[in-house]
Amino acid sequence: MKIGWNWLQEYLDLQGLDPDRLSEALGMLGFPVESVEETGDGRVLELEVTTNRPDCLNHLGVAREVSARFGAKVRVPDLSEPSGGGVSKPRARISIEAPDLCPRYAARVMTDVRIGPSPDWLKRRIESVGQRPINNIVDITNFVLYELGQPLHGFDLDRLSERRIVIRRAVEGERLTTLDGVDRRLEPSMLVIADASRAVALAGIMGGMETEISAVTRNLLLESAYFEPLSVRRTAKRLGMRTDASYRFERGADPDLARRALNRACRMIREIAGGSCEGPVIDEFPRPLPAREIRLRSGRLTQVLGVSLDPEFVEEVLGRLGFELEPQDDDSWRVRVPSFRADVGIEDDLVEEVAREYGYDRLPTSYPAAAAVGKFSESEGHKRRVSSSLESCGFYEAMNYAFTNPGREETFLGRRAPLVPIANPLSEDHTHLRSTLLPGLAESIRHNLNFGNRSVRLFETGKVFFQSGEDPEQAQEAPYLGLAATGSAQGPFWSGASEPFGFHHLKGTLQLLFRKFGFEVEYRAVAGLPFLHPGISAEILREERRLGVLGKLHPRLHAHYKFSQDVLVAELRLDVLYGRDLEDPAYEVLSRFPSVEHDFSFLVDKSVSFAKLISAIRGLSIPELRDISLIDLYRGSSVPKDKVGLTLRLTFADVERTLTLPQVKHLSEGVFSFMRRELGVEGR
Repeated sequence: MKIGWNWLQEYLDLQGLDPDRLSEALGMLGFPVESVEETGDGRVLELEVTTNRPDCLNHLGVAREVSARFGAKVRVPDLSEPSGGGVSKPRARISIEAPDLCPRYAARVMTDVRIGPSPDWLKRRIESVGQRPINNIVDITNFVLYELGQPLHGFDLDRLSERRIVIRRAVEGERLTTLDGVDRRLEPSMLVIADASRAVALAGIMGGMETEISAVTRNLLLESAYFEPLSVRRTAKRLGMRTDASYRFERGADPDLARRALNRACRMIREIAGGSCEGPVIDEFPRPLPAREIRLRSGRLTQVLGVSLDPEFVEEVLGRLGFELEPQDDDSWRVRVPSFRADVGIEDDLVEEVAREYGYDRLPTSYPAAAAVGKFSESEGHKRRVSSSLESCGFYEAMNYAFTNPGREETFLGRRAPLVPIANPLSEDHTHLRSTLLPGLAESIRHNLNFGNRSVRLFETGKVFFQSGEDPEQAQEAPYLGLAATGSAQGPFWSGASEPFGFHHLKGTLQLLFRKFGFEVEYRAVAGLPFLHPGISAEILREERRLGVLGKLHPRLHAHYKFSQDVLVAELRLDVLYGRDLEDPAYEVLSRFPSVEHDFSFLVDKSVSFAKLISAIRGLSIPELRDISLIDLYRGSSVPKDKVGLTLRLTFADVERTLTLPQVKHLSEGVFSFMRRELGVEGR
């Protein structure tokens, strides 16, 4: 927001101040000055005004803030209603058909105006805030906008069908050519200003070309209204429009200012462009907004600010800011909030106003006593155990947006997923909530590879979202873990190339994670997943329930992301792990006695998974059995096509004695006999 130094002095006395001191004061009040530039109308300050303070998007609002800080009296321009031309009835008819979107609409007819250039002083004012002078009528409406903060719009009265104004929702397929020359297709959710036959303006945003003020205009209808902020914001965003009017309306204009700003503009038009006001002001206000009153306690001020303030100071400061205070018997005030302060709704908002004017730099530094002991969420300990386990395997945590779009998900998953839409998407790429973590991790892998990082291991824990039934608003969310890795399994070594990170490295990483939770799972080969390689993929099962999947990225996606090396991914639900109680790690004393290893080879049907073999052996619950490892796998001409040759190494140990070879042989033969009987293995 640009504020002219000379323009500001029309509303209060700035003697003893200079732009530098004023800039410092405005910064302390919450309106930092970004720059000060010299223009034809003197110095101009560029202020940063937060979205919750639309009342300061004008010179009079800033003057009010400066007045409260320095005690200067504000000079408000004449906002009284100028006399009419003796016509008892208005020469235009106005009806509001959408009072929920337009609570107030004021207008006045002016006749015999002379359209022409603005006087030099008005041109300088308009140019100082970055606007281009157009003609005296348009320049006056812009002047009032930057003076009071109320957008105005003028219509050529003779171009309005039946001289009628109707505030209504647009009709499906209705079109309007706005003042910027763009033909726009309107939707029923959009509020328009119409005459008896068609739309003539987008409410709160921009007027139409068919009724614009031109050099031949003699009679005009001047509009000053209050529009519902959300309606203006949605329409402006939908049409990709951003105007000075929409910028203010969508943040919340002052409904009580509409008529007074209209009076100000009519007075200026009569003085500068001639003409006369015909009839009274037409002011349709079907739904007056209720006045807001808040109780402010002196004790609350002291509690929050940590300092006891003089009641006279509180009353003076809030009074200069436009609040009306009525002292109560219980050491409090009943405060009436002015209509232009849409951001004030609770007692602490008033406390903040007092603190701003008192000065945050003057408040004592103190820390309130804690009312409760903080604690982590129930899942925080589980999440930290997941992170520590994966970090110990060389993985780094990634954090991606939870937003996606249908095209991205469909490309990755190979099918259309029932995504949860976002009500107010920030961009075309972020219109829905993600249903999987893997596309974000794949893009993170690609980003690293593009920057020369050839070995990457990433994991991400986060929520994914699903539709629950046909209603998109009935959505569910679940915690998931995603992993993605590529490159070498270990760092470079002098003797040769390192082993690439493969499927079994990823499986081992997950196996370690499950062990940290005391969790046993089964891995089963699976085909038909459109995002995983059909021959290098598996599902993670527990009691026949799928917990997740892992494997190599599908060749289709490998080509889509332009990967030059294999990428392994995995994804699994975390609610199963999060639902388990965390147990402290159990440690065992190292045995003083040596362990004994025994290898035995056998043939087994290809249909028997390795996980099933291991599970069967461990199911024997042999106390001396410490470890089982696969040391050889053989497929060749000497092995039947439906079988595979395996060599297992069993490690035995006892904490109280050294095992003898006959004892180890007896234990091994027991294991082999069991496998031959239950799994049909054959010795070789």
